[in-house]
Amino acid sequence: MAKVKKGILDGYKTYDTSDGFGNAQQWRDAFRERFSKQEAEDILRGQDQTPYQILGVTPGATKSEIKKAYRKLIAQWHPDHNQHRIEEAEEISKKIIAAYSVIAD
Repeated sequence: MAKVKKGILDGYKTYDTSDGFGNAQQWRDAFRERFSKQEAEDILRGQDQTPYQILGVTPGATKSEIKKAYRKLIAQWHPDHNQHRIEEAEEISKKIIAAYSVIAD
């Protein structure tokens, strides 16, 4: 049976937490399985903002500053927190995740 690739935001809905939340490496691996750097670049192509502008950081920002900005924005725009505007929240979340994926490495 062929493995079906999950969408970028499917993980928060489908991640099995019955035995706890797992460790950080399991989360990173699950995320990378769903979202490649190429997909991130495809999402950002044609955007008016750079990945740094999307996250609200300068190009010289440290990894911890980038991570902090990412976590703050993704918490603010997570679809679970924006049920009244879920389509907008999903689109903005995708841009935030894509920006982080591109500049975090």
